[in-house]
Amino acid sequence: MAMSPKTPRRPVGLIALLLLGCLTAPIAAAPIEDRQVFIRGMVISCPRGGQIWGSPEMAESLERVSALGAHWVAIHPYAGVRRDGSIRFRPAGQTGFLQRAATLAKAAGVQLFWKPHLAYWGSFAWRGDIEFGDDTEAWRRFFDGYRSFIVDQAKFAEGVGVDLLAVGVEYEKTTRFESEWRQIIAAVRAVFSGRITYAANWDSLDRVPFWDAVDLIGVHAYFPLSLEDSPDRSELWHGWDEPLERLAQFSRRWQDKPILFAEIGYPRSLRAAAEPWVPGIQTDPGVLSLRRTLIEVALERIQGAPYVEGMFWWKWIPGDDRWDRDFSMKDEEALQAIQGQWGRTTRSTAQ
Repeated sequence: MAMSPKTPRRPVGLIALLLLGCLTAPIAAAPIEDRQVFIRGMVISCPRGGQIWGSPEMAESLERVSALGAHWVAIHPYAGVRRDGSIRFRPAGQTGFLQRAATLAKAAGVQLFWKPHLAYWGSFAWRGDIEFGDDTEAWRRFFDGYRSFIVDQAKFAEGVGVDLLAVGVEYEKTTRFESEWRQIIAAVRAVFSGRITYAANWDSLDRVPFWDAVDLIGVHAYFPLSLEDSPDRSELWHGWDEPLERLAQFSRRWQDKPILFAEIGYPRSLRAAAEPWVPGIQTDPGVLSLRRTLIEVALERIQGAPYVEGMFWWKWIPGDDRWDRDFSMKDEEALQAIQGQWGRTTRSTAQ
């Protein structure tokens, strides 16, 4: 598989952006001893089909992210989706590199978040565009195929001792089929004993009607924090007030179900605070400083929220740096930010 660009994000509306300027009171954090251990995670991504997850470069990456303080990694095995709704995949048990990845993670003392994806490129603009209109046969084909794929992945994940699995990722035009998704979740639970989540885009949580059926509310957290190109630290800090309050309310709405930041990341761009979903590879000092501050502030604010159970940073690709065109957590400013926060034993809860 050719490495795809970062998933496009739907642009936020003007009203929503303006609302981000309205500050709410910071949410008090629960005492650390009263919480579960915060999940400190990294998404280890791949070029092509994922074979690198079973490589010596993967072992090196696991060692490096562990040294940064991450004790979880996410990987995302692929299936293909076509415009006619068909799903094509190779059974996980036939991919030796996935077994090797699990073995390497266990040897490194790292827990796994299994996060299967649909490879949409060539068929759709992004995962949120996967839909088949009034073509009932295509919808039937899609859900039958997807259920086969995700259950195969769940069986494999159970066999290799995975702790957490995502049953879906950003398929926001499919979630109106609530019955089909509940059947998929039930089928996964029949073969997988770990916890499960669904990973929704940051502006699509309300489109998911089956949060009660999963264990964690997963969010891809590309929240706009400021309209400015060069916001200062205080503005970024308070930029989290509205999103975190919204997530707190959402958690309460679903009987205090914990929130998982199933993906979060920032590009090297002056627009990273306003449009964190847009790739960028600028390298001037102001951009690098902004990215470091964005990561530091996100770590401080999110780790201080009692209803958030963890976070996974996008992205780390093992081996050759030519694949790290954007969002790379191997960039020096990202490494410094992560090391500075996860190298500590305490959490910052106030500015």
